[in-house]
Amino acid sequence: MEEILDLKEKLVNQDIEAAILLVDELEAMGRQDKINTLESFLVVLLVHLIKIQVEKRVTRSWLNSITNSLLEIQDRNRLGKKSHYIKQGDWTEHLIDRESRAVLKASKEIFGGIEVKQLRKQIDFEKLQTQAIELLNLTYSKNPEEIDAIVQNISSEAG
Repeated sequence: MEEILDLKEKLVNQDIEAAILLVDELEAMGRQDKINTLESFLVVLLVHLIKIQVEKRVTRSWLNSITNSLLEIQDRNRLGKKSHYIKQGDWTEHLIDRESRAVLKASKEIFGGIEVKQLRKQIDFEKLQTQAIELLNLTYSKNPEEIDAIVQNISSEAG
């Protein structure tokens, strides 16, 4: 809110150059907020993919959580009709950034709780990233019903 008041002051004082800099700063803050939200849903997605991979089982609840995460990512990633905050080929960096957080959260849930180091040894990270990217790619081309149908067919063998 403070930034908006600063912007108003700059405009009233006709300090256009400073106003433009402030608008750029506000835009960057908004973009980062959107990316943080997307990454939060990414963590939820990764946690459930880790659980499926390590526990070698799938629950309806986990599949529903994966679907919900993907649909929230799909909705919130739009930046206009054809543009996105995170472009289709740019998820790897975000996966790597959020992987540790997902492992930490998953460690509290897998088998009723497991040490992070022990869990890390059980995860095939390359497979995890590949599966996550495949699912994330659906958010660019599929409608919610199609995404749900694909997710509901995930099996423990795929994990």
